[in-house]
Amino acid sequence: MLPKLYYQIKNNETIKLKLEERFDFIIIDESNNTEEYLFHAKEKLTIFATDGAGGVYTTIEKGDDIEEFPIAFISSEGQSGKIARTFNELIELIIYYPFWQDILKFSSNGDLEQMTKSIPYLEGERIEFIPDYKKVQRVISNELGIVKRSSLLENLLKEVMEKPFFKVFSTEDDNIYDTLIGSYII
Repeated sequence: MLPKLYYQIKNNETIKLKLEERFDFIIIDESNNTEEYLFHAKEKLTIFATDGAGGVYTTIEKGDDIEEFPIAFISSEGQSGKIARTFNELIELIIYYPFWQDILKFSSNGDLEQMTKSIPYLEGERIEFIPDYKKVQRVISNELGIVKRSSLLENLLKEVMEKPFFKVFSTEDDNIYDTLIGSYII
């Protein structure tokens, strides 16, 4: 089982396709089998989406309320971390900051000011390659009832930096995946 919003998106072909084509968020059938992705974790995970590069989005089973399960991302290149407190917050992040991975990469090791500075550049780049990005963003947010909160970036940083860190291990050599935080600046 996953949160209600997952099923709302999964059952709406138009929204599902827009998220896939414009936001690189590909809803898949939920699965608890992480071994096919060559990683494992101590927590119980449910994979529910991928990106075009082979990264996966997963819930971290915690408590009894599915709507409150934290969300993690595991890249195909060996980085992982919690990125949202809930599925709804993840969708907010995907819609308003589809380049969230680059925001973290240009965070200068977790500096919120650097993250904020990177947004105009990254958003301009997105609009250059996907001219209707803002229009589609409005359509999806209206359809799903998602409103951008001013604390969205702060929440992303808080989740990624929260200790103890969410850890993922390679099934090949049992090494721990790296964090999603980067040291670069714009």
